[in-house]
Amino acid sequence: MQFDWMVQCYAGAGVHRDTPMLDTLERETILTGVDAAVDAGLEGLWAPDHFMLGPKAEEYEVWTLLSALAERTDDVDLGPLVGSVTYRNPALLAKMATTVDVLSEGRLRLGLGAGWHEEEHRAYGYEFPDVNTRIEMLEEGIRVVKAMFTEDDPTFDGEHYTIDGALNNPKPTSDPHPPIVVGGAGPRMLRLIARHADEWNVEISARARGKPIEFKVRKFDEYLENEGRDPGDVERSWLAHVLVRRDEAELERVVDEVFPLPWGEESDMDDQLRDAEDAREKGSMLIGTPEQVAAQIDDIRDLGFGKLQLMFLDFPDTRGMELFSDEVMPEFQ
Repeated sequence: MQFDWMVQCYAGAGVHRDTPMLDTLERETILTGVDAAVDAGLEGLWAPDHFMLGPKAEEYEVWTLLSALAERTDDVDLGPLVGSVTYRNPALLAKMATTVDVLSEGRLRLGLGAGWHEEEHRAYGYEFPDVNTRIEMLEEGIRVVKAMFTEDDPTFDGEHYTIDGALNNPKPTSDPHPPIVVGGAGPRMLRLIARHADEWNVEISARARGKPIEFKVRKFDEYLENEGRDPGDVERSWLAHVLVRRDEAELERVVDEVFPLPWGEESDMDDQLRDAEDAREKGSMLIGTPEQVAAQIDDIRDLGFGKLQLMFLDFPDTRGMELFSDEVMPEFQ
């Protein structure tokens, strides 16, 4: 299995589920975390595509951050998890992605999704169409970026996007283009992913909504076969929170520091995760000793997921990341 870090580049300040122990956003804190992740042997660095997450709305813009990480690192994957198609014209996005792919010497993985944060769209002046329209935009957007990546004279005329000779030179280093990673788990999204993506990412809320994840995995295989694709040819990744400590006593102490936490989408966090048991059941959070966390990951692997993007609940403390590297990762090598 591959283990990556979802760079926790926004301040949770005690109340956001993703970065509860990060009180404020500072350059050195994030870059020290990046260095620690690389030293720990994590194989990818991902970042969220948002502008104002968390109670303090302190967050870095994803493509600017990825450009810095392209220069700071040598051999880890890089990508947005996932980029909202509503925030950037796809032709411009293709140019930005190509630049990061070239700067990183072919390490970009282009994560894309339909977007969800209505309040953020409104604050920044972006339109927020209904979900079906956003999915249509995503499908056209993927076709545009693939044309920009691979064609000498990219042209596209769709319902939502049009390009006419939108040159994109130099081309990406990745051959034939940076892998397309799409996040989502609803029926329309799974069909789109089966048609266009190189990797399916399933994040927390996508697992929590609708049918159980086991059902979604089966349907995804069906959709791939309907598209004439081998299910084994599309990678599958799982975004997860993790909290690991060497023994139960130390784990309980840190759990008491982290929880309770609000649970839900950014604009609708009415539910509460009261403790570790709640977090495991409602959020599929990986919480326990190294042996317990490894057992939970085994269950994920059995579903066919070969990659985990991890958010360490104790960050900016990196002891959990280091312990995960030392005692959990070797179980999957």
